[in-house]
Amino acid sequence: MRNALFYVATDRGSGQVLGTAMWLPPRPLHANESWDSYVQSWWLWLKQVGMNLWYGRGGLNVRRYYIWKESQAEAQREIWTDERGYYFCNIITVLPAAQGRRIGAQLFRVVTDVADEQGVRCYLESSRAEPNIKIYERMGFRLEKEMECDDAGAVCKRSKVVRDFKK
Repeated sequence: MRNALFYVATDRGSGQVLGTAMWLPPRPLHANESWDSYVQSWWLWLKQVGMNLWYGRGGLNVRRYYIWKESQAEAQREIWTDERGYYFCNIITVLPAAQGRRIGAQLFRVVTDVADEQGVRCYLESSRAEPNIKIYERMGFRLEKEMECDDAGAVCKRSKVVRDFKK
């Protein structure tokens, strides 16, 4: 995906990957998606379909995915009010053995520092309120909204959090 910002934290001695983050850069609120971005999103979708056909779905429930995506779109319509757009942390992960060493915080800081300089807010979603929300709050995020994605009684709770830029 060419339109995303990817960051990787590695151990300086061994080169082992300790954590990764993928952020989407801000896009003005009412700006149309570029053709390049549109084509890239479809290309990514096609590659995911190919991987699912080759390796199997890996437990992916497609109906739940679309319920979650609609919930995400609804929350973003309500929460994303800044005309400049938002840096969106799409995914961040740190190896369990490396957690507690501030690696995740460093993967956040690389983008939140730029967001502060540009005067742009940041946004992310979490399916684990505990302990994630407290961790995000220490980095300046605040819980904006909680939502439930309900698939015939199977409920997934999603926390939507926002970070205002620091002046």
